[in-house]
Amino acid sequence: MTKFKKLPEADTEEAEHFPLEPRYHPIHKIPRIAYDFLASAKLAMALLVAILICSLTGVTILRGQRAWELIFSTVWFNGILVLLVINVACCFFGRIWHRRITIISFGMILFHVSFVSILAGIVYNSLFYFRGNIRLTEGEVLPSGDVNSYDKYEHGRFFSFSRLKGETSLIKMHRGFRIEKEDKRAAYEIEVGEAGRKSRGIIYITHNLTHKGFTYYTDREGYSLLVVLNDSNGKEIYGAHLPLQSLKQRNDTYLYATGTKEGPAPFAFPQAPLQPLMELQLFFSPSQLYERGGDVSYLVSPLTKDNKGMADAVVEEGKVAIGKPFTAFNYRLIPKDVRYWVAMNVRYEPGKPIVLASLWVGFAGMLITTIGRMMRSRKS
Repeated sequence: MTKFKKLPEADTEEAEHFPLEPRYHPIHKIPRIAYDFLASAKLAMALLVAILICSLTGVTILRGQRAWELIFSTVWFNGILVLLVINVACCFFGRIWHRRITIISFGMILFHVSFVSILAGIVYNSLFYFRGNIRLTEGEVLPSGDVNSYDKYEHGRFFSFSRLKGETSLIKMHRGFRIEKEDKRAAYEIEVGEAGRKSRGIIYITHNLTHKGFTYYTDREGYSLLVVLNDSNGKEIYGAHLPLQSLKQRNDTYLYATGTKEGPAPFAFPQAPLQPLMELQLFFSPSQLYERGGDVSYLVSPLTKDNKGMADAVVEEGKVAIGKPFTAFNYRLIPKDVRYWVAMNVRYEPGKPIVLASLWVGFAGMLITTIGRMMRSRKS
C-alpha cells in the first residue's frame, strides 16, 4: 500500500529569509514584469543602500539646512522612499495572497501594514511639513501666510504658504502663570486664524495651541521698548516697538539691549520707510519693584550721508525712567512703555498622526502574533 507523506498545514511556520520574495503573484501576465521588479529583493537591497549612502552624506558631509535642501527634502530622495514602501508592500502581501488567515498571520499582516504606513507617513511629512519661528510684541498682529512674519522657517517641497491663513496675534504675556498652584513661569495668550474662524488660547511650556493642523509652541521671550519720536514742537511723528536682546553676563545676570545675539549694537532711528535721523543705542534696567518699570540708558550718534553711524561721535547719552523724555538733535524721544516680545515655534506635520497611529497598529500586530504563538504552543 502506497503511503503518502502528510503535508504541513497552511498556518505552519516557514523558514523566512530576508529580503522576502513573493511565492504567488496575484497579477496576470501583462503587468507581471512590473510587479516582479517592484517585489524584487535586489531592488530592496539597492534602495536600502542608496538611502544609507544619502543619509550618511547628509549627516557627515553636508549637514544642517544644506543637507535638507540638497537631499532630504528633494523629490528624488522622497521618490526612493516611496519606491521602498511599494517594494515592501509587494514583497510581503504577495506572499500572503490567498493564504488562510490565522491569529498569527493576522498579527503579522497588521505589523507589516504598520511598517508600510510608517514609511508612507514619513515621506508625506517630509514633503508637506512646515516649521517656523514667529516673534511678536504684545498687541502686535502679523499675517500668518507672509514669509516676512517669520524670523526663520523651513518647509517641505510641496508646502504652500497659502495654508497659513489669517493672522497671528499676541494678546498678552502672563508672568508667574499658575495652573492649580503649579507655577508655569510664563504663558502666552495668543489668537490665530481668519475672521470668524479664529482660535484663542494660552500656551505655556507643557501646553500648546493647535489651529487647522498648525501647532504653536512656546520658545522664548524678552523685553520690547515702545519708543516715540516727537519733533521740536512736541508733535508725534514716529513710534516703534524695539525688541531687546537678553544677553547673559559672566555673573549670571542679563543685559537687555538693542543689538543681536552676538552683543549690543546701535541702529538707525527712525527705521524704514522713514528717513533715519540718528543712530541710537538703548539699554534697559528692569525695576525690582514694578514688573514693567525701570530705567533706560541711551547713546545717540550722528549719521553720515550713507546712513552709517559714527560710533566714536556720541553727542547725547544718559539715563531716564520709563515714560520720561530725553532730547537728541532737537528731537524728543520717549521710551514710553515696556512690553514683552515672544517667539513661538509654529509646526505643521501632517504625517505625524499617521506615524503615531501606525506604531500602535504595529504594537497590536506584535501582541496578536505573540498570543497566537502561545496558544499554538499550548495545543501542541
